[in-house]
Amino acid sequence: EDDEDDEEADADALAGEGDEALDAEPKPKAKKAKKAKKAKKKKSRGGVSGGWQSRFEPSIVKEQMLTAEDDEIRATDWPERMQLNPRYGGKPEDPEAEAKWILDRLMGLDSVRDVPTYGGDLLLTGWADDVDLERHRAREHLVRTQSQLPKDEVATVTAAIVALLKAVHEDGLEIAYVAQNMRDVVEPLMRGRRDDSRPPPRDANGAVLERRVHRRDVIHEVMEWDRRFSRLAQRRKEMMKKIDAAAEILERDAAPEQDLSLLSSLANECEDAPTEEVLSDVEACLTLRFHEQLTEVEQSGKADGSLGLTRQLRPLNRSQYAHHCKKGIRDLLPTYGADPRDLGASLGSYRRTKVSQAVPDMSPEAVAEVYVGDETGYADVASVIRSLVHVAAAEIAAEPAVRAWLRRAIRRKACVWTQPTPAGTEAMDPFHPLAEIKRLQGKPACEFNGAEFGAVLKAHRDGLIKLRIALPDVVIQELTNEMESAYVIEEVSEMADAWNKLRRDALAGAKAALLPALTREAAVALERDAAAEIRRLCGESLWRRVALAPWKPDVRDHDQFGADDDVEVRVLAAVWGPGDPPTTFAMLDADGELVDFLQCPNIAAGGKFGAAATRRQADHDRLLQFIIEHRPHVCVVATAPGQLFGCRNLKENIGVVLSRILEDHARAIPEEVNTIQLHFVDDTVPALAASCAAMRTEFIEHSTEIRHAVALGRYIRNSAAIVAALAAGGEARALNLGPLQDALTPEEKMGVFERGLMDVINQCGVDVNAAVAHPWQQYQLHYVAGLGPRKAGALVSAVRGSSGGALESRHQLVSELGALGPCVYKNAATTLRVIDDDVLDATRIHPERYDHTLEIIANAFDYDFEQLKTASASVKRKTLERAMDPDNWEKLAVLDLRAYAEYLNGQGSGWLLSALRELRMELRDPFGEIRSSWQPLSTWEEFSLLTGETRESLSPGKIMHCTVKRLVPPRREDGTEGHVLVQLESGVMGQIAKSDLSDRPVDRLEHKVAVGQVIAARIINLNYEENTVYLKCKGSALSAEESKRIEYQTWGNKPYYSCERLDGEVAKPTKPKKRKDAASKQAFISRNIDHPLFQNISAQQAQAYLENKDIGDIVLRPSSKGVTNLSITMKIFDSMVQHFDIKEGKKPGVGHTANLALGTPLTLEGTDYDDLDEVYARFVEPLVSSLKKLIKHRKFLRGTRREVDQRLKAELARYPNTRPYALSVSHEHSGFFCLSAILSRSGNVRHEYLSVKPGGFRFRQREFGDVDRLLNFFKQRPVPDRDQVRQQQQQQQ
Repeated sequence: EDDEDDEEADADALAGEGDEALDAEPKPKAKKAKKAKKAKKKKSRGGVSGGWQSRFEPSIVKEQMLTAEDDEIRATDWPERMQLNPRYGGKPEDPEAEAKWILDRLMGLDSVRDVPTYGGDLLLTGWADDVDLERHRAREHLVRTQSQLPKDEVATVTAAIVALLKAVHEDGLEIAYVAQNMRDVVEPLMRGRRDDSRPPPRDANGAVLERRVHRRDVIHEVMEWDRRFSRLAQRRKEMMKKIDAAAEILERDAAPEQDLSLLSSLANECEDAPTEEVLSDVEACLTLRFHEQLTEVEQSGKADGSLGLTRQLRPLNRSQYAHHCKKGIRDLLPTYGADPRDLGASLGSYRRTKVSQAVPDMSPEAVAEVYVGDETGYADVASVIRSLVHVAAAEIAAEPAVRAWLRRAIRRKACVWTQPTPAGTEAMDPFHPLAEIKRLQGKPACEFNGAEFGAVLKAHRDGLIKLRIALPDVVIQELTNEMESAYVIEEVSEMADAWNKLRRDALAGAKAALLPALTREAAVALERDAAAEIRRLCGESLWRRVALAPWKPDVRDHDQFGADDDVEVRVLAAVWGPGDPPTTFAMLDADGELVDFLQCPNIAAGGKFGAAATRRQADHDRLLQFIIEHRPHVCVVATAPGQLFGCRNLKENIGVVLSRILEDHARAIPEEVNTIQLHFVDDTVPALAASCAAMRTEFIEHSTEIRHAVALGRYIRNSAAIVAALAAGGEARALNLGPLQDALTPEEKMGVFERGLMDVINQCGVDVNAAVAHPWQQYQLHYVAGLGPRKAGALVSAVRGSSGGALESRHQLVSELGALGPCVYKNAATTLRVIDDDVLDATRIHPERYDHTLEIIANAFDYDFEQLKTASASVKRKTLERAMDPDNWEKLAVLDLRAYAEYLNGQGSGWLLSALRELRMELRDPFGEIRSSWQPLSTWEEFSLLTGETRESLSPGKIMHCTVKRLVPPRREDGTEGHVLVQLESGVMGQIAKSDLSDRPVDRLEHKVAVGQVIAARIINLNYEENTVYLKCKGSALSAEESKRIEYQTWGNKPYYSCERLDGEVAKPTKPKKRKDAASKQAFISRNIDHPLFQNISAQQAQAYLENKDIGDIVLRPSSKGVTNLSITMKIFDSMVQHFDIKEGKKPGVGHTANLALGTPLTLEGTDYDDLDEVYARFVEPLVSSLKKLIKHRKFLRGTRREVDQRLKAELARYPNTRPYALSVSHEHSGFFCLSAILSRSGNVRHEYLSVKPGGFRFRQREFGDVDRLLNFFKQRPVPDRDQVRQQQQQQQ
């Protein structure tokens, strides 16, 4: 009993833990060198015992960012993100050359697809600010005609990239600052999507700008290429040091001129190498040809001493090639006569040339005879010739020009073949998210887009398809002919034929080495492009959540109450609960702080009469008084997935209460609005935020349901702040951003969040005093330009420690508080909003532009600028307030800012026209809203969020498993046909017409189906507005032929997709041979049933037959109950089977032989089937699918109950703060699986049992469609009710 109390006390901890914590791997041990370095640092700080850090666990010190390294980052006046991720090699040495290189990469140079990247496409056809449709289309037509960037724009784009690189790496300015305050300099890089770019001004003066939040895709991509270029440049330097060291050794040893010439050529290629692949070619040739010299360099200490190298070169064919060269085989190459460099030059030129055509005087055998003997170690002539061919092939394979030529051919002509595995055949129907890549046959790699190849990789990693990337045989033959035409001797003679054979063998060896390597290289390049595209798609999904304006009320009288933004919005957030936990309401004030909460367990309960209605009415009254007391402007309801009826019922009941308020308590409605609005809200982010570390810390004494409701209410007011809190704690990794997100590493996915949050937060601004006063808003400061979690924490601490605990001006951060250095302050100032005496501090205007602002105002209102600049703070404030008065806007609008920009440019301030226009607009609308306005969910979005279904999952033609809920008989009075009401796993209701139940006439519905039965049916149509799916379950609709027809209809027109099953894709079921054992007595009556899965064997023989079969394989056999029954024996796990009994109906014909035939209908677990094929399609296949999903789940463990318990206890010992759990097969209860979990610190393991059904899984008397839903239910309710425990024990017995 004590253990059960502990388990119940820790239930919330289990529900709040993510799978990442439960599945965490132990951290790798640090290397000895790192330990010594850390010990040295501790010693320099006065020893471990001398510092306060020794009193805390090191992991806590690191987590709280209190180490010496963290203090150094806080103290250094340089953006935090740049300190954590410095550029390889420091500042760019030649920004102009790098800018040209980046522009080439954006235009698709040296890429597999040879098309512009996404950023490059925006440079070509993206929308610029203030450009109308006609001008945009004219430029787009010009670009598409020329297929390149207009020549007059190349120089401006290059100059903009140079300015961006210098600003970031030399001046320490982050992208957010550059895009906002250096807009004129990087304007060519600001092209973007149409919905991001600013439309032309609509007023007569062209002054009113419709500003929008911008994604800055081009600038971000430029900086990604900058990181790749820095790695390339660093690798160039290291390789040049190797080459220079090798050259010194060659000159010292008076090496042949040929070797010096080759090394000089490699040095030139290294200096000019535009890509990592070209450097790899140089490295391959260098390590092959100058292996001895490089070894001497490493042994002499130059490699890691005077040269300072961090990368060691990896030799190609090091052992064999060096071994043969040491024996002098390479001395035969002049006689051999073919130089790899000549071959590379010939292949790389349009006018083909020939390598040496001289025919040696001696045959290969005669030349090789000289090297046979004990001195060389070659036993015969054949060994010498093989060695010569190997050396020649290795040098061809290492020749950079040959590799470059073959690389181009592979990237143009390599193709992709995919074929489903048995698991893929079972899982990937025509509506599967990855169905389009199921059977690709010979699709050129260069025709893949990023997302499509990402889908191929995901399916391959998930074990759904087999993947092959290679050159077609025809192409390989063409390349072989082309190489031979340039390499072999044209003369026709026996001697020439003998040497040509060696040359062809050398070419074959080189191809064998190069083709796989360069094909893998192309695949890696495609994978890199796919990752970039997936990051972009995930970023778009995130953007829709964070670039969303707060919900605003519809103010009924703007003259009396001001604009929508001026209303202090109060939010009532509701989260549905089944009763335990109860439905929870949280009341939030205008600052997002929790004011009060209410829990109503019966507000959405069913029942129109009796006690249920009484309890529901009581909750209605309680909610009514709650709303009257707090007077919210809006009530929002979370869309809990899979709770369609519960959430809709909750919303309807809240609507009833709001109607009563409108009719009987109108004074409870806020005076600014006419009614209290009611909306559904996407609960994806708030549900995750409810269990994040930030919310648990803030509401440590409140339940998960209250935290959930608070997060929901805050989300509609400041979605970026909620996502920033998730990103700060790492929980954002669990947020679903798309079907292909698993292809990203955790670091890449967090990079998506960082990029999206920085773009939104820096453009929308952060109220510093509000963030200091309300901790839930502080996480936004982490993404302000220049700041990060360390510097943001120091800023908040400095403001709290100041007099009054609030910031009075931006400049106070640098002058009085010293919280920010000049560089970091310059980055952050535009975003940090301070509402106090200085009016300009509450705008997006940077302090560097304050003087320009005053000068513009002075010109507009005929003030003396010098006097205004030196005036008192109160005078400036009144002047600025007058300028911001809407009645005085025309005076600012008529100013000629272009003339002022020309004046400033002449004064050396640079061209600032765009900045001045933004400045003027900011005076009209300080920190005006630029995000997309908040919109209620559409009918489809509401349906999809509540059910978890998508258009793909409910596509017409897809087979679904559903439960019969009601049989509706036909009505004679209106002539309507009878139908069956069913429910899908997601809760969506379906309808099957009587005529669609069976191919045979059905007299009564109950003759075909029964209430509670799980059946398979194919979707005909979807009406999501009525929450109804129309289905059919007749045999012809579920047949394999119908599935094939649908696949042809869906994907038949897709290029390179094959609708025909491929050889070896699915093994045809073969009829097993009957075992005849006359000596053994049969425990059954042999039956005359013609079916490929039927055998006349006993239960023991069936178990032995399935011993070496796959899990899910079955055998049909006679039943020991007699000829009126049939049995299914299924292998459910290693050496474990389960038996199912089939009751047969009426037998065909009469007589004894008729009794041995198969009767119809066939009844299995209360369901009738027409024949054995229907049993297999509607019962066996769904059950096997559920079985395999369970066994393949990441939480499934093999082993006995004791072994599983030991593993869980070991995991608890490793991670004491987690509550480990696992799935396993039950060896004690046949046909059941076990869910084992440790729910308390006592370490006792609790076991519960579940069974596999065609429709999913049965656990605690409930049905679950998939494993994750079952586990989510378990984590929310770890401890079952006592009645459920008793029922489960009775079921097992």
